[in-house]
Amino acid sequence: MLNKDSKYSLPDIISHMKITDSRNDDFCLYGESDERLNANGDYYIADYPDVDDNDKEIYPEIVRNKKLHYLYSGEQFADVIDSVVEQKPSATLDDFVKALNFYSENDNFLDF
Repeated sequence: MLNKDSKYSLPDIISHMKITDSRNDDFCLYGESDERLNANGDYYIADYPDVDDNDKEIYPEIVRNKKLHYLYSGEQFADVIDSVVEQKPSATLDDFVKALNFYSENDNFLDF
């Protein structure tokens, strides 16, 4: 299980998200930069931002304090992981990273 307000390696996050029967995608993925995901990178799991009465997003405290960047919703992340597993059950870490970055840049799933 991934705990919110915690930092994980990308391989650990992907491994947890591949286990669909115990998966919880009610989170957002945040990073220290808004660059592409890196297989060796560490990322934060935290809540979705809240929206105030003026439609302004209020990010979780850890995101504000560490000046993190929103990268993915848990639902999008899970959808990409599921797409990769369905198309290529033997997918490598690099395959998952490539698919995640492709989705982030193209709002579309990568075909394997």
